[in-house]
Formats: sequence, structure tokens, C-alpha cells
Amino acid sequence: MDYGDSIPNGIQPSKPSSFYRSEFWRAGLWTARLLPQRACVLLSRIAVRIYWTLARHRLETVTRNLLPALGGKETEAKRQAKELFQQFALKLIDLWRLEAGLSIDDHFGEMTGWEHFLKAQAQNQGVLLLTPHLGNWELGGPLMIKKGIALQVITLAEPGEQFTRMRQASRARWKVETLVIGNDPMAFVEVIRRLEAGATVALLVDRPPPPTAITVELFGQPFPASIAAAELARASGCALVPVYLPRNGLRYDAHILPAIPYDRAKLRDREQRRQLTQSIIQVFEPLIRRHLDQWYHFVPVWPDPAKAPGTSCGASKNEKD
Repeated sequence: MDYGDSIPNGIQPSKPSSFYRSEFWRAGLWTARLLPQRACVLLSRIAVRIYWTLARHRLETVTRNLLPALGGKETEAKRQAKELFQQFALKLIDLWRLEAGLSIDDHFGEMTGWEHFLKAQAQNQGVLLLTPHLGNWELGGPLMIKKGIALQVITLAEPGEQFTRMRQASRARWKVETLVIGNDPMAFVEVIRRLEAGATVALLVDRPPPPTAITVELFGQPFPASIAAAELARASGCALVPVYLPRNGLRYDAHILPAIPYDRAKLRDREQRRQLTQSIIQVFEPLIRRHLDQWYHFVPVWPDPAKAPGTSCGASKNEKD
């Protein structure tokens, strides 16, 4: 595969929170099993306030990430960033309940666009479900299973092999298969084979590893998006179907959008694949803006985060949480 452009100049590799590891995840699963949901929500609100007080650089990073979508309005970005942390805590509770094997039937609200999925599936060339880190995308797996659709999800390896196996086992409990992709582009050969056989595969498009990143535009800024969807479309002819699951009150609504059209023959050209990637991101731009407090990025996403419009926020690269 030819992945084309590298990530934009200025974006520095940034590690996730030190809390994102297997020990903490096990503690979350244990808490979800032991305590009623209401108690978990109360604890999460307290924990979030403590976290953003102690790890101010994470709050500043999220604020910078939101600024372009808000026209550089720093006060509003800070407010939305704090709400985002609260929403993320609720998302984690719901995700831990899912991975702990607890019932999540009452987590689902409205579902729209099922006809778009059926139309894409009828092409018999595989369906690639595309979503950003918006809402609670992991709940889409059980929802598809309940609809009688076997789902396979593409993920990167977690921090540590044990953590990766834990997440795989949790999805398998709901009969969702995990396809772990590292930095080796050849790993996508198996994904292509499955799509050609008619499988339904899910892919996150807005936080790619460097080998699959290409520069597009989001909120008027250069943005590294995953070109993997365009590469898989070129190789398999699969349908590209955008989906998203935002939190709406106490439940998550599931929305399936019409498949994104493309000319497979033209995708032999790298620029055409970049344009298709841009089209995918354009579909999600207004949806991200609408649910900005549920767009979960805790590391810098813009080329020069220190100069994001309207902010003087800054944090040392040596800060850790």
C-alpha cells in the first residue's frame, strides 16, 4: 500500500495518559461490577475534577484541540473542554459496564439510517463502517450483533500485550472480533481479504498511526486523518459507511449515514485517495462540531498546538500525568 503524505509538520508524538494501562482498566471493570451505576457516576465526577486539577496540561491540550471548531473562542473552548472530561468519564463507565459483561440494553436510544447499511451490504463487496472518536463508538459492536450483523473492528495495539488481549477478550464476549493492526501496512492484507468476502468492518478515522496518516483539512486547519479507508476501498471495492454514536441524555443514539461514493478506478491515483479521505472528514466535521464535548482527543491534534487560534495556553512537553 502507498500511504502517501506523512503527518503534518509540527505534530509531535504524544503518549496517552499514564492511567491508560491494564491495571487501571481492571480497576474500572471491578468498580463497574461492584457499584450501582449512579454511584459510579458520582465517583466519576469527583475523579474528573481531581484529574484536571492535577493534570492541567491535559485540560489545556483539550482546550487547544477544540479552539478551531469554536473560531478561537478560548473561554468557550475551556468550558467545553471541562464538559468533555465529564462526558468522557460517563463514557468510560458505560464502556466498563459493557466490557464487564453487564446488560447495556437500556443504553441505546434512537437509531437512524439502518436502510443505508442494508443498501451498502446488498452490494456484496464488504462494508467499512467509519467513525471518529466521537461518542461511544465501542457500543456499536453489540448493537450490530443485536441486529444480526457479525462485526470486526480494526484497532491499534494497546499499551502492553496483556492490555491488548484484555480488550480483545472483552469484545469477544459480545461476539465482536478485534483485528489488531500495528505499524506494518501488510497487516491490512487480512482486512482486505475479509472485506472481499463480504464482512462488515469498523475503522476509526481521526487518530491514525504515522504510516496511515495523510494531511487533510478539518475546521480550516491541517489535520492528520487515516488514509486506510481509501486504501481499503481501492483494494476491495467496499462500501464506505459513516456512523456515529453520540450520548443523548442517558442513552446513546446510533446514526448511520449514506455510503460515501467514489470511483474505484480513480483511486489508483494517490491524490484521489487523499481527496476521498478529505470527503470522509468533511462528512464528520459538522457532526463533531455539534457534539464537540464528545470528541475525545487528549493529545495534540493540530500541527502547532502552541499557536492554535486564540489561545495562550502552553504546557511543558515534560509534564506527565
